[in-house]
Amino acid sequence: MPPVCICVPTYNAAGTVRATLQSILAQSYGNLIVHISDNASTDDTLQVIAAIADPRIRIHRQAENGGAELNFTRCIQMATGKYTAIFHADDIYEPDMVARQVSFLESNQDVGAVFTEAMMINEHGTALGTTGAVPGRRMGVTRLGFAELLKAMLLQHSFLVCSSAMVRTKIYKDDIGEWGGRGFRSAADVDIWLRVAASKPIAVLAERLMRYRISDTQYSQRNRNRTERLDFFLVMDAYLARPEVRALLTVKDFIHYGWLERHERVARAMNLFGLGRAAEARDLLRGVLCWDAVRAAASTRRGFVTLAGATLLLLLMPFGAWSRGRAIVNAAKSISWR
Repeated sequence: MPPVCICVPTYNAAGTVRATLQSILAQSYGNLIVHISDNASTDDTLQVIAAIADPRIRIHRQAENGGAELNFTRCIQMATGKYTAIFHADDIYEPDMVARQVSFLESNQDVGAVFTEAMMINEHGTALGTTGAVPGRRMGVTRLGFAELLKAMLLQHSFLVCSSAMVRTKIYKDDIGEWGGRGFRSAADVDIWLRVAASKPIAVLAERLMRYRISDTQYSQRNRNRTERLDFFLVMDAYLARPEVRALLTVKDFIHYGWLERHERVARAMNLFGLGRAAEARDLLRGVLCWDAVRAAASTRRGFVTLAGATLLLLLMPFGAWSRGRAIVNAAKSISWR
């Protein structure tokens, strides 16, 4: 049983960290150590953790909050053992998750990291659906090298569950080293997984071995009303600017990325219109209705939703910031864009 290091970055997680740690400590895999890197919490996070009497827990309290990216970097720095997982302080991990991941990595030495699918839950633990599946795959294990992973992201956005990743510690130490050092903000994990895949292929187990918590408040803040371009596109644009990366792609891959960008523009336009900023929404919609949008709608659900959303907005645009129109758009978002 090779040693496994589980790092848990925390900040004001008093309401969820106990359940998270209990799920980690209840793992069927015994040879693990848990490092807590607390980012100067101002609530009772540390008291909650200290009340859990288990010698496998190591608490590292930071005097100042250095931001989430620095806290994740600290997790990489303190990682020990053969494998490292950075688990989140509000998720729940099924009892066999670590054992399944270690078993896979031990049997597949050519793989650098393994991910799993997850059940999404809300603040109260109610199931919302599933996430983390590789697009187009239903069963078994999917391996993705750098080119395959990038191509999948250009078509389907980022689908990997960050807090499900178990990575060979040597890769974290030698090839990654720092989390978020390239200025990709909240999408730093997308860059990390591409860099891992450039070292060794990654794998995704088609098993829901964790529960991924989504706060309704966070979801609304990050998606429902956001008006700025997603940080994900910072990563994609940076990689596509590299000639050696572009050489790995086909014309079809760039078309797929255009579909994603169109979807992003329509999503932002819907948010702007829902906020009463119809003129800004209209600017984002210029050129979205075209034959390529029809082809995308016939090819993917995302493309269909994009075309439907753009059509709805353009029908409502003549009425400006009409309150009834805004209500219709906000209702459509709750149905189609989640």
